[in-house]
Amino acid sequence: MIRCEYFDAKADDASQTNQTVGQIVLQPNHSMSWRALKYFLAFMMILSFGIAITFMFFGYWLVLPFTGLEMGVLSYCLWLCLRRGSLQEVITFSAQEVRLETGIDAPDQTEIWERFFTKIHVTQAIHPWYRKTVELVHRGDSFEIGAFLTSPEKEELIESLYDMVRRADAAMVRHA
Repeated sequence: MIRCEYFDAKADDASQTNQTVGQIVLQPNHSMSWRALKYFLAFMMILSFGIAITFMFFGYWLVLPFTGLEMGVLSYCLWLCLRRGSLQEVITFSAQEVRLETGIDAPDQTEIWERFFTKIHVTQAIHPWYRKTVELVHRGDSFEIGAFLTSPEKEELIESLYDMVRRADAAMVRHA
């Protein structure tokens, strides 16, 4: 999911040359919410432990620990998938800098680059089955953005990035 937010710079505010012109927020598509995960796990545990307790009354007590192990592994795997789906990348553009923040609950990693030396590098896919990559490159350091996006979303990301660059260039000219 791509969400673009544009900020209008005030024409009379020439003292702030590093004013934010906009930001792009990238998130993977969420197939399940945290609340839905809780309900799903509660349903699966009630069902599985109900069956395991029934078998335990027939003398098959060994089913119960394996049911607990199975539910533990299922819970961990679903939690891991949902946590990975909660990743967020925020790209903030101003006239002088580009800020990239990545993280799940809060920014875990923050990169601040000079906008003049930051390039958008798009690598086309060599085959229709492969995906194209979008990277921000600053003086040899590159960081892939939107690795979790689909192909149409990547096209939208590329357009949004170029639009932000145009807006940042306009803000730079306005304050010059």
